[in-house]
Amino acid sequence: MDMINLVYIHTHDTGRYIEPYGYAVHTPHLQSLASQSTVFRNAHSTSPTCSPSRAGLLTGTYPHESGMLGLAHRGFRLNKYQQHIVSHLKNVGYTTALSGVQHVAPRKELIGYDYVLDASQEYFDRGIQDSTAYDMENSELAAEFIESVDTAGGVPFFLSFGMLNTHRPFPKPESRAADFIRPPCSLPDTAAVREDAAGFYTALETVDRCVGRVLAALERSGHDKDTLVLFTTDHGPAFPGMKATLHDSGT
Repeated sequence: MDMINLVYIHTHDTGRYIEPYGYAVHTPHLQSLASQSTVFRNAHSTSPTCSPSRAGLLTGTYPHESGMLGLAHRGFRLNKYQQHIVSHLKNVGYTTALSGVQHVAPRKELIGYDYVLDASQEYFDRGIQDSTAYDMENSELAAEFIESVDTAGGVPFFLSFGMLNTHRPFPKPESRAADFIRPPCSLPDTAAVREDAAGFYTALETVDRCVGRVLAALERSGHDKDTLVLFTTDHGPAFPGMKATLHDSGT
């Protein structure tokens, strides 16, 4: 039996605040994906911070076992990068590619991807001012890879597409976007909080557009029939009592 392709799509700091979990956020592509998928309604990450959470998912071990006790751009790293799923997939014949955020290594080359589709410089070293443009560019690179990758002879691919959104700072929302929204649970419903939350929801719309590009590329290439898509985030949003806390809203 031929091995299946794998596309791993991930965001920064999103939690469950997307349409498939019942929130009034305009994420139609994610909703479409969810309608064809298994939705995990009570899933938690191994950590409420970025690199440890991602390392837990990609190695199958807890952060204190893998060595990833803190952020990759602040000196923390895996004890062995052979623990990373990329190493295991390459060993069984997968072609592996990365577009965008990874954040489990201080440098992408440590992980061992066959292809790094975007700029070699890490996003945390680049001082990116426009997270929307960054994610849209990387989504296009991911889509191009899907449509051009050679799977002849039964060689499957693993593609990791990582987005900077919904990490702070949030993009500026439309002028009246905050007038009729509800802030994430537990936050006070005030004008200032609504304005902040509107930026978060605006970032989510960028996430959804990027997901739509990748899904469209899978459909155009015919790989929608032989590819498993995983969409997830690392942990909860960057609001009080969420990210960086061990509350459910953090993990």
